[in-house]
Amino acid sequence: MYLYVIRHGQTDWNIQKKLLSVTDIPLNDTGIEQCNEAEKLVKNLNYDLVICSPMTRTKQTAEIVNSKNIDIMYDDRLIERDSRSLEGIDVDTFDYQKFWTYGKEQIEDEETIEECKARVYELLDEIKEKYKDKNILIVTHNGICRLIYTYFNGFPKKGNIFDKGHSNAQIKMYELK
Repeated sequence: MYLYVIRHGQTDWNIQKKLLSVTDIPLNDTGIEQCNEAEKLVKNLNYDLVICSPMTRTKQTAEIVNSKNIDIMYDDRLIERDSRSLEGIDVDTFDYQKFWTYGKEQIEDEETIEECKARVYELLDEIKEKYKDKNILIVTHNGICRLIYTYFNGFPKKGNIFDKGHSNAQIKMYELK
């Protein structure tokens, strides 16, 4: 069983370096282009189901890359880590590395990595049990991509998972055993 994990395409907030979590904004023109390019790769993947965050940017990504018209399920556990009062601020104005360092990330009132990890791991465990004979395409956000990485590889020694994410519309593959 394989999981193909893709991050949504670019949004205006991505290029403005604003911290984006639960604000529901669409892809920009570049993001749409990125998804059209990703679709060329996705059409060659053998997947049976698409599980997607219900945010507009991920829905748009799923609709573009899923040219096989496989059923799409939406799951709130794939929504980005909630940055709460940090939402929308420039990522250069605070310690963004610390924000993505397990056990040290509590900067304000944001959802902790542990809280987000719990919901993502619960979903992955459920997928492993419920769809053991299927390959799944997951369409989600960068923070969730980071946590999916840790599900398969563990947390780095120092806990920082900042560099474990995806570029916009990048796809990574994991094998669920």
